Amino acid sequence: MTESVPLGIMDRSVPSGSHVCAFYSGSAGRDEVVLPFLAEGLRTGHKCLAVLDSTSSGEVLAKLHDRGVDADQAAQAGQIEVETPANAYFRSGTFSTNDILTFWGQGISKAKDSGMFAFLRATGEMPSVLNHPDGRTEFFRFEAMLNQFSSPLPLVVLCLYDLDGMGAEVLMQALRTHPAVIVDGTIHENPYYIEPSRFLARIG
Repeated sequence: MTESVPLGIMDRSVPSGSHVCAFYSGSAGRDEVVLPFLAEGLRTGHKCLAVLDSTSSGEVLAKLHDRGVDADQAAQAGQIEVETPANAYFRSGTFSTNDILTFWGQGISKAKDSGMFAFLRATGEMPSVLNHPDGRTEFFRFEAMLNQFSSPLPLVVLCLYDLDGMGAEVLMQALRTHPAVIVDGTIHENPYYIEPSRFLARIG
């Protein structure tokens, strides 16, 4: 039976291997989603990996501490890592689906090889590549492929989309590539989701 994983948000759980997107507005909306997600992971003994551009590692750890989690100790133990999109998404200088899948794969392998963590929860803000048509196509190719990548793994992925800087095209592509969506703190099964093979055939 597939493991059920508490998200830390509205007492909801999702199956292991889930790929979820969250829509919010501004830094306060981001914190309402990402901080309980990470705090739950730290309390549960999960390895937590966050890729964030609109806040710093120090700020994240301080806000988690305010929620009653010893995030500094977790960071020293390697339980939580906060990266920037530059390090995670643009490892070869340009955005590459293979690079970012390798990044997540290495994170999983590192967690398992440590012998300390049996499960990884990952979250990431969407990068500025979405501002360019070619970049959007490659990014959502990655989002579609991430469903196939994550489904068999001891992993939950939460993708973060700030509505304040997002156009209608990005919104629709995000909906097409995520089986579940969080809006206003509530998780919904997504009726606009398209199976990866169909989506990839559509974008070419």
